[in-house]
Amino acid sequence: MSEAAPFQRVAVVGLGVMGGSFARALTGTAAAPEVRGWSHDADERRAALYAGAVMAAPEDLKEALQEADLVAIATPLQAACRLIADIAADTLARDATIMDISGLKAPVARAAAKAGVASRFVGAHPMAGSEASGFPASRPDLFEGAIVWIVAEPDAGAHSEKVEALWRSMGARPVRTSAQAHDRLMSLVSHLPQLAANGLAAALDDEGIVPGDLGPGGRDMTRLAASNPEMWAGLFEDAHPDLVRALRNTAETLQNAADELERGDVEAIVALMNRTRSWSDA
Repeated sequence: MSEAAPFQRVAVVGLGVMGGSFARALTGTAAAPEVRGWSHDADERRAALYAGAVMAAPEDLKEALQEADLVAIATPLQAACRLIADIAADTLARDATIMDISGLKAPVARAAAKAGVASRFVGAHPMAGSEASGFPASRPDLFEGAIVWIVAEPDAGAHSEKVEALWRSMGARPVRTSAQAHDRLMSLVSHLPQLAANGLAAALDDEGIVPGDLGPGGRDMTRLAASNPEMWAGLFEDAHPDLVRALRNTAETLQNAADELERGDVEAIVALMNRTRSWSDA
Protein backbone atom coordinates (compact mmCIF):
# COMPACT_ATOMS: atom_id res chain seq x y z
CA MET A 1 0.00 0.00 0.00
CA SER A 2 1.10 3.58 -0.45
CA GLU A 3 2.62 5.50 2.44
CA ALA A 4 -0.45 7.76 2.47
CA ALA A 5 -2.72 4.80 3.22
CA PRO A 6 -0.86 2.12 5.21
CA PHE A 7 -4.13 0.87 6.72
CA GLN A 8 -7.54 0.20 5.16
CA ARG A 9 -9.76 0.01 8.26
CA VAL A 10 -9.00 1.78 11.52
CA ALA A 11 -10.84 1.51 14.82
CA VAL A 12 -10.32 4.43 17.21
CA VAL A 13 -11.05 3.44 20.81
CA GLY A 14 -11.72 6.62 22.77
CA LEU A 15 -13.10 9.77 21.17
CA GLY A 16 -11.91 12.54 23.47
CA VAL A 17 -9.46 15.29 22.49
CA MET A 18 -6.75 12.91 21.31
CA GLY A 19 -8.87 10.14 19.82
CA GLY A 20 -11.28 12.61 18.27
CA SER A 21 -8.44 14.63 16.74
CA PHE A 22 -6.81 11.43 15.47
CA ALA A 23 -10.06 10.32 13.80
CA ARG A 24 -10.64 13.78 12.30
CA ALA A 25 -7.08 13.99 10.96
CA LEU A 26 -7.16 10.47 9.57
CA THR A 27 -10.50 11.00 7.84
CA GLY A 28 -9.05 14.09 6.20
CA THR A 29 -6.00 12.40 4.65
CA ALA A 30 -5.66 12.07 0.88
CA ALA A 31 -6.44 8.35 0.85
CA ALA A 32 -8.46 8.06 4.03
CA PRO A 33 -9.16 4.57 5.37
CA GLU A 34 -12.50 3.48 6.73
CA VAL A 35 -12.57 4.86 10.30
CA ARG A 36 -14.79 3.52 13.03
CA GLY A 37 -14.92 4.99 16.51
CA TRP A 38 -15.93 3.77 19.94
CA SER A 39 -16.38 5.47 23.28
CA HIS A 40 -18.17 4.45 26.45
CA ASP A 41 -19.79 7.91 26.22
CA ALA A 42 -22.78 7.87 23.84
CA ASP A 43 -22.61 11.65 23.41
CA GLU A 44 -19.04 11.38 22.13
CA ARG A 45 -20.03 8.66 19.68
CA ARG A 46 -22.87 10.81 18.35
CA ALA A 47 -20.66 13.90 18.15
CA ALA A 48 -17.97 12.05 16.19
CA LEU A 49 -20.56 10.74 13.74
CA TYR A 50 -22.17 14.16 13.31
CA ALA A 51 -18.78 15.78 12.68
CA GLY A 52 -17.91 13.19 10.04
CA ALA A 53 -14.84 12.07 11.99
CA VAL A 54 -15.92 8.41 11.77
CA MET A 55 -18.04 6.39 9.37
CA ALA A 56 -19.58 4.36 12.20
CA ALA A 57 -19.61 4.53 15.99
CA PRO A 58 -21.30 1.39 17.31
CA GLU A 59 -22.21 1.01 20.96
CA ASP A 60 -20.46 -2.38 21.13
CA LEU A 61 -16.65 -2.30 21.17
CA LYS A 62 -16.35 -5.67 19.43
CA GLU A 63 -18.40 -4.36 16.53
CA ALA A 64 -16.12 -1.34 16.23
CA LEU A 65 -13.09 -3.63 16.06
CA GLN A 66 -14.45 -5.86 13.30
CA GLU A 67 -12.09 -6.14 10.30
CA ALA A 68 -9.84 -3.32 11.59
CA ASP A 69 -6.20 -3.68 10.57
CA LEU A 70 -5.25 -0.90 13.02
CA VAL A 71 -6.72 -0.35 16.46
CA ALA A 72 -5.76 3.03 17.94
CA ILE A 73 -6.32 3.17 21.70
CA ALA A 74 -6.91 6.77 22.77
CA THR A 75 -8.15 6.32 26.32
CA PRO A 76 -6.55 7.35 29.63
CA LEU A 77 -3.49 5.30 30.53
CA GLN A 78 -5.01 2.85 33.01
CA ALA A 79 -7.97 2.15 30.73
CA ALA A 80 -5.59 1.51 27.82
CA CYS A 81 -3.66 -1.04 29.88
CA ARG A 82 -6.91 -2.81 30.79
CA LEU A 83 -8.25 -2.81 27.22
CA ILE A 84 -5.21 -4.29 25.51
CA ALA A 85 -5.88 -7.92 26.46
CA ASP A 86 -9.46 -7.82 25.08
CA ILE A 87 -8.40 -6.00 21.93
CA ALA A 88 -5.54 -8.44 21.44
CA ALA A 89 -7.93 -11.40 21.49
CA ASP A 90 -10.44 -9.75 19.15
CA THR A 91 -7.80 -8.86 16.54
CA LEU A 92 -5.55 -11.94 16.72
CA ALA A 93 -6.78 -13.71 13.57
CA ARG A 94 -5.94 -10.83 11.24
CA ASP A 95 -2.63 -9.81 12.89
CA ALA A 96 -3.92 -6.24 13.27
CA THR A 97 -1.60 -3.52 14.48
CA ILE A 98 -2.40 -2.22 17.95
CA MET A 99 -1.32 1.32 18.80
CA ASP A 100 -1.88 3.51 21.82
CA ILE A 101 -1.43 7.26 22.20
CA SER A 102 -1.13 7.47 25.99
CA GLY A 103 1.21 9.90 27.74
CA LEU A 104 3.44 7.14 29.18
CA LYS A 105 4.81 4.21 27.21
CA ALA A 106 6.37 1.72 29.65
CA PRO A 107 3.09 0.69 31.40
CA VAL A 108 1.28 0.09 28.09
CA ALA A 109 4.26 -1.77 26.64
CA ARG A 110 4.22 -4.06 29.68
CA ALA A 111 0.49 -4.67 29.19
CA ALA A 112 1.07 -5.48 25.52
CA ALA A 113 3.84 -7.95 26.40
CA LYS A 114 1.60 -9.60 29.00
CA ALA A 115 -1.17 -9.92 26.41
CA GLY A 116 1.26 -11.52 23.95
CA VAL A 117 1.06 -8.78 21.31
CA ALA A 118 4.43 -7.03 21.70
CA SER A 119 5.30 -8.02 18.12
CA ARG A 120 2.34 -6.06 16.72
CA PHE A 121 2.09 -3.30 19.31
CA VAL A 122 3.35 0.24 18.66
CA GLY A 123 3.26 2.94 21.30
CA ALA A 124 2.82 6.47 20.00
CA HIS A 125 2.72 9.78 21.84
CA PRO A 126 2.10 12.96 19.84
CA MET A 127 3.48 16.11 21.47
CA ALA A 128 0.18 17.91 21.11
CA GLY A 129 -2.94 18.24 23.19
CA SER A 130 -5.28 20.58 25.02
CA GLU A 131 -6.19 21.48 28.57
CA ALA A 132 -9.82 21.00 27.48
CA SER A 133 -11.40 17.55 27.30
CA GLY A 134 -13.97 15.64 25.27
CA PHE A 135 -14.68 15.36 21.56
CA PRO A 136 -15.81 19.01 21.19
CA ALA A 137 -12.21 20.07 21.97
CA SER A 138 -10.75 17.88 19.19
CA ARG A 139 -9.25 19.40 16.03
CA PRO A 140 -8.29 17.89 12.67
CA ASP A 141 -5.02 19.87 12.63
CA LEU A 142 -3.92 19.06 16.19
CA PHE A 143 -1.00 16.88 15.08
CA GLU A 144 0.27 18.91 12.12
CA GLY A 145 4.00 19.49 12.60
CA ALA A 146 4.00 17.70 15.96
CA ILE A 147 6.69 15.24 17.01
CA VAL A 148 5.20 11.80 17.66
CA TRP A 149 7.34 9.55 19.84
CA ILE A 150 7.26 5.94 18.60
CA VAL A 151 8.04 3.01 20.90
CA ALA A 152 8.07 -0.56 19.60
CA GLU A 153 9.92 -3.83 20.02
CA PRO A 154 12.40 -4.74 17.23
CA ASP A 155 10.20 -7.59 16.00
CA ALA A 156 7.31 -5.12 15.50
CA GLY A 157 9.25 -3.54 12.64
CA ALA A 158 6.66 -3.80 9.87
CA HIS A 159 3.88 -2.62 12.18
CA SER A 160 6.03 0.26 13.39
CA GLU A 161 6.85 1.36 9.84
CA LYS A 162 3.17 1.45 8.90
CA VAL A 163 2.28 3.45 12.01
CA GLU A 164 5.04 5.96 11.24
CA ALA A 165 3.76 6.29 7.68
CA LEU A 166 0.28 6.92 9.02
CA TRP A 167 1.45 9.75 11.26
CA ARG A 168 3.41 11.29 8.41
CA SER A 169 0.28 11.23 6.24
CA MET A 170 -1.36 13.45 8.89
CA GLY A 171 1.50 15.94 8.85
CA ALA A 172 3.22 14.74 12.03
CA ARG A 173 6.89 13.85 12.55
CA PRO A 174 7.43 10.36 14.03
CA VAL A 175 10.63 9.86 16.05
CA ARG A 176 11.67 6.51 17.51
CA THR A 177 12.72 6.22 21.14
CA SER A 178 12.65 3.74 24.03
CA ALA A 179 9.86 3.52 26.58
CA GLN A 180 12.25 4.37 29.41
CA ALA A 181 13.74 7.42 27.69
CA HIS A 182 10.28 8.64 26.66
CA ASP A 183 8.77 8.36 30.14
CA ARG A 184 11.68 10.15 31.79
CA LEU A 185 11.47 12.97 29.25
CA MET A 186 7.71 13.33 29.73
CA SER A 187 8.11 13.50 33.50
CA LEU A 188 10.24 16.62 33.05
CA VAL A 189 8.79 18.39 30.01
CA SER A 190 5.09 17.61 30.55
CA HIS A 191 4.27 16.36 34.05
CA LEU A 192 6.48 18.86 35.90
CA PRO A 193 5.01 21.92 34.08
CA GLN A 194 1.51 20.57 34.75
CA LEU A 195 2.05 20.35 38.50
CA ALA A 196 3.90 23.68 38.55
CA ALA A 197 0.86 25.30 36.93
CA ASN A 198 -1.42 23.64 39.49
CA GLY A 199 0.80 24.88 42.31
CA LEU A 200 0.82 28.44 40.97
CA ALA A 201 -2.97 28.47 40.48
CA ALA A 202 -3.48 27.14 44.01
CA ALA A 203 -1.22 29.88 45.43
CA LEU A 204 -3.17 32.55 43.52
CA ASP A 205 -6.45 31.08 44.75
CA ASP A 206 -5.15 31.24 48.33
CA GLU A 207 -4.49 34.96 47.79
CA GLY A 208 -8.00 35.58 46.52
CA ILE A 209 -6.93 36.05 42.87
CA VAL A 210 -9.37 34.91 40.18
CA PRO A 211 -8.44 34.14 36.54
CA GLY A 212 -10.01 37.39 35.36
CA ASP A 213 -7.42 39.32 37.38
CA LEU A 214 -4.52 37.83 35.40
CA GLY A 215 -2.63 39.47 32.57
CA PRO A 216 -1.28 37.59 29.53
CA GLY A 217 1.72 36.21 31.41
CA GLY A 218 -0.38 34.92 34.28
CA ARG A 219 -2.86 33.34 31.88
CA ASP A 220 -0.04 31.62 30.00
CA MET A 221 1.48 30.32 33.23
CA THR A 222 -1.80 28.93 34.57
CA ARG A 223 -3.37 27.60 31.35
CA LEU A 224 -2.55 24.01 32.33
CA ALA A 225 -4.34 24.43 35.65
CA ALA A 226 -7.57 23.73 33.75
CA SER A 227 -6.40 20.26 32.66
CA ASN A 228 -8.58 17.21 33.30
CA PRO A 229 -7.56 15.68 36.68
CA GLU A 230 -9.02 12.26 35.80
CA MET A 231 -6.71 11.96 32.80
CA TRP A 232 -3.66 12.96 34.82
CA ALA A 233 -4.44 10.70 37.80
CA GLY A 234 -3.59 7.59 35.78
CA LEU A 235 -0.30 9.10 34.63
CA PHE A 236 0.70 10.01 38.17
CA GLU A 237 0.03 6.46 39.35
CA ASP A 238 3.08 5.53 37.27
CA ALA A 239 5.04 8.69 38.09
CA HIS A 240 8.71 8.56 37.10
CA PRO A 241 11.15 8.99 40.03
CA ASP A 242 12.73 11.98 38.28
CA LEU A 243 9.41 13.83 38.52
CA VAL A 244 9.55 13.67 42.31
CA ARG A 245 13.16 14.87 42.29
CA ALA A 246 12.39 17.72 39.89
CA LEU A 247 9.37 18.83 41.94
CA ARG A 248 11.52 19.01 45.05
CA ASN A 249 14.20 20.90 43.12
CA THR A 250 11.55 23.38 41.93
CA ALA A 251 10.23 23.82 45.47
CA GLU A 252 13.78 24.38 46.77
CA THR A 253 14.49 26.98 44.08
CA LEU A 254 11.30 28.87 44.95
CA GLN A 255 12.02 28.59 48.67
CA ASN A 256 15.48 30.07 48.09
CA ALA A 257 13.91 32.90 46.08
CA ALA A 258 11.49 33.62 48.93
CA ASP A 259 14.37 33.71 51.42
CA GLU A 260 16.39 36.02 49.16
CA LEU A 261 13.47 38.41 48.73
CA GLU A 262 12.85 38.40 52.46
CA ARG A 263 16.41 39.52 53.18
CA GLY A 264 16.48 41.96 50.26
CA ASP A 265 19.06 40.04 48.21
CA VAL A 266 17.92 41.30 44.80
CA GLU A 267 21.26 40.34 43.22
CA ALA A 268 20.53 36.67 43.90
CA ILE A 269 17.11 36.97 42.25
CA VAL A 270 18.67 38.71 39.23
CA ALA A 271 21.26 35.92 39.01
CA LEU A 272 18.46 33.34 38.92
CA MET A 273 16.66 35.30 36.21
CA ASN A 274 19.84 35.68 34.15
CA ARG A 275 20.42 31.93 34.37
CA THR A 276 16.91 31.09 33.22
CA ARG A 277 17.01 33.76 30.51
CA SER A 278 20.18 32.19 29.10
CA TRP A 279 18.50 28.78 29.21
CA SER A 280 15.47 30.16 27.38
CA ASP A 281 17.59 31.90 24.73
CA ALA A 282 19.56 28.71 24.13
